[in-house]
Parts: sequence; C-alpha cells; structure tokens
Amino acid sequence: MRKKRFGVVGVIAAAALAVSVMVVPTATAASKTIVIWADDTRGPALEKIVKQMEAEVPGYIVSVKSFASYDALGTAWDKATAATGPDIILRDGSLAITGSKSGRIQSLIVSTTTRAAFTKAAFASLTIKGKVYGIPTDADVTGMIYNTALMPTAPKTIQDIYDYYTANKTSKSLSNGVCSFNGTWGAQPMLTALGGGTWGYKGTTADLSKVLFNSSAFKSNAKKYLLGADGKTNGFFSYDGCDTAFKAGKVPVALVGAWNMPGVQSAGIKYAWGSLPGLTAGTFGNQWVGYAGAYLTSYATSHGVKVGANQLLNRFFASKEGQLAFNEAQKAQRPLAHIEAAAATKDVDAAGLGQASRNAVQQLNGPLGDKTGGADWYAVSDDALKDIFAGKDLNTTLDKAAVILAKNFANAAKG
Repeated sequence: MRKKRFGVVGVIAAAALAVSVMVVPTATAASKTIVIWADDTRGPALEKIVKQMEAEVPGYIVSVKSFASYDALGTAWDKATAATGPDIILRDGSLAITGSKSGRIQSLIVSTTTRAAFTKAAFASLTIKGKVYGIPTDADVTGMIYNTALMPTAPKTIQDIYDYYTANKTSKSLSNGVCSFNGTWGAQPMLTALGGGTWGYKGTTADLSKVLFNSSAFKSNAKKYLLGADGKTNGFFSYDGCDTAFKAGKVPVALVGAWNMPGVQSAGIKYAWGSLPGLTAGTFGNQWVGYAGAYLTSYATSHGVKVGANQLLNRFFASKEGQLAFNEAQKAQRPLAHIEAAAATKDVDAAGLGQASRNAVQQLNGPLGDKTGGADWYAVSDDALKDIFAGKDLNTTLDKAAVILAKNFANAAKG
C-alpha cells in the first residue's frame, strides 16, 4: 500500500474435493510434517497454537519456523529449494504475483462457502488471471474514527458531518470537519464518497478505461462540500497536516490506519470506529486495502504433504476460529480478513479496521504508480487538490489531471 507496506498486504484444492475426496493419513500411519514459514510477528504466534492446527489435520505434524524479521523471511524464501523450502508460507499480497509467475506458489480452488466468509476485495487481492493463490489472513487498511466528545454517534451521511462542521466551526473552534492523516492516499474514502477517486468498475472489476477523478458527480459535490464562496477550500476537508488538530479535539472525524492510533491515544481522544459515509445513508467511501495471505508452495507436492497442507489452509486459516486463535496469539492483533472473525476481534482498533475493510477496494499498484502521462496518481491527485483548494478553477484542474491519469491507466491495462 501507499503506506509502504505492500501497500499490502484473497485457497484450497477443490474445496469440497479437498475435504471429502482426498485421502487423509490415519494417526497410525507414519506422520508427515507440514512446515510453515513466517516472520518475527506471525511465526511466534503460530508456534503457540501448533496443537490447534494439528487437530485440523490428523496424521500430520505441524512445524513452524520463525524468522528474525520480515526481510529475513523474504531472503530465505528467495533462496529456498525443494530440499529446504516450506509447505506453507505467510507473506503479503505481492507473493501472489511473484509466486504465480515463478510457479513456486500453487493456485487454489475456493469454495463458494469460503468466498462468502470474506470480502470480495480479500480474494481479489490474491487472485492472478482468475486463479486464487492464497487464503487472505489480515488486512492493511484504513478506517474512520470520530471524536465521541464532539459527535456521540456515527454520522450517517457526508451531509451530517458537513452540517456539524458548519454549525460548530466557530463555537467549538473547529479546524476541519474531516481529516485524512495519510495525505491523498488516505483521502480516497472522501474522494470516492463524493463520486471521484480513480477508475470505474464493471461489477467488482476495475475498469481502467474509465477515469472518475473528473467525473461530473465529483465536480458537483466538490464544489458543494469542499469549496467556499470564494472558490477556495472551506476547511471542511483536509489531507495535509491536520492530524495535530484532530488530536487537539478540533476535528470531529479522521481517516486513519493502525499506525496512527498510538498518537491519537496518547492525546487522550475518545473515539469510535466506522466507515466514512457517502451522500446517502447506507453508502460509504472506499479506502484502499491490501491483504496478507497464507500460501501453499509447490514444495508441498514434492514433500508429499499437499493434501494435509490444503486441509490446514481450508480448515484453519480460512476459518473464523482459526483466524481468531492466530490473531489472539500475536502481541499486536491485526484487522482480520474473515468477516465474522474481524467483528469478533478483541482488540478494539483491529476490530474497527477489520470491519471498515468491508467497504474497501483493492489497491492496484500498477495503474496507481504508472507515470506514462508524466506523473503517477499520487502526485497528480495531490497537486490537483492543492490547486483546487488554493482557488484554481476546479473543472479545468480536474480535467487536466484526468488526461494524465487516462494515459497512465491505459498503459497499465496492457499488463
């Protein structure tokens, strides 16, 4: 993700087939070992719940190898061979891309039941050319928090936040109505809530031929909610340096990630989680999301444990109980990919972000980072918003930006 994480961070071999048709070794047969590799945060957690994993795959032994860091795991994976490599590896979403190309990660068939337990973006993030390459475990995502001392209940529409801001701007010395802690990348929920953002969609598939950054809806809504009578920013929304004001109690709503929460908490702000609402109740803006996953390696076949590794992915890593057990064994809980598990997460912040991910869309780094038109989406959107807020003509600015983005997206669509 743009947060320089993967900026992410969607599985079983024939779901019903993997469970009911494949032969499972009996407890009396010679036990085979399923080896799992993970980093310094996930590995130690898995080591604590080995018995729970083994209970899902009778006749197999589960062995976890933890590495000193995320980078150390990556280095070891790069050097792994059939003789030394793991059967399952936990890694971010980029492994679906590299692993599918190299053949070192096996594609998986996902049952309808399993798919329904996750958001569509979860499996989309781990799908390459129509094939799924991992079980989504946790999300790298942002969400909305609101200061409950200012707004006791969650806003249902953008208009609710706007009305609160305009009515209390002077009396409560409000700096903004909504603050993105993470620049224009983190502003995506606001942009999409107002009808803009990046590209369009055909169903749930990104349509890179359609640029939404200068859509008529966004132009109209930006004029209404983001600009004042003088054509400059009205202060309702900020994406640059407004985090200090939120932590001072001068902004009712913020768009944040887990990495922002220590500062919010140390400031003593009382908050609750949600998703930035759209123009009508029940609609929401769409933040970026990436997913980490549990992957089946090609080495599992040569090790003779493909059946057991498949079942472990299906029965444990793809289940509510498995994801919760894994999460609770970690020092810092994560926003979970499994919908019910996310809602049941004990850590309030992880639960809030996990549930917010239901309104997120997959971050496609290719088209976002493409510079064919002269600059990538991050720079284009940042410059455009700065110009608009400074008073430059909104229509001209957005149309100019859209020309650049159209070239970027068209090039990225070539693959």
